[in-house]
Amino acid sequence: MTYPHPAVIDYINKHFIPVRYNIQTNPDIKNTYRLLWAPTVIVLDLNGTDYHRFNGFLPPDEFIPQLEFGIAKMALEKQDLKAAKIQFTSVVEKYPQSDIAPEAQYWVGVVDFQLTNDVSTEINAWKKIQEHYPGSIWARKVSGAISCEKE
Repeated sequence: MTYPHPAVIDYINKHFIPVRYNIQTNPDIKNTYRLLWAPTVIVLDLNGTDYHRFNGFLPPDEFIPQLEFGIAKMALEKQDLKAAKIQFTSVVEKYPQSDIAPEAQYWVGVVDFQLTNDVSTEINAWKKIQEHYPGSIWARKVSGAISCEKE
């Protein structure tokens, strides 16, 4: 189980206020947070705004990157672009083999563009997806933009 893992406990205690609901004893929570399956992990801010969620069991080496990605998405949506860049980059650098790393690299490119208004920064970040994660859906998503840039 993921939650009792020491690295997960440490990460959650440093970065989150964990809340656990039992959907059997609190059935209304299913509607409030649009829960389809348990376990569901949701990264919320203090106002209850949902920034990232994932369902089902994940081992610690996937669970922690998902949480960090959620922090990055929150920063991005709150327009704290520098913090978003740091967090997305951190996911890619600390957890390069995680399933969320290619998507994090995608958002590094988006944030780079928003910070610089220079499309080449976005394209350069996206080229790293094709280099490091060629089989990912994210490599396919950026392929059109990269081929247009070459023309």
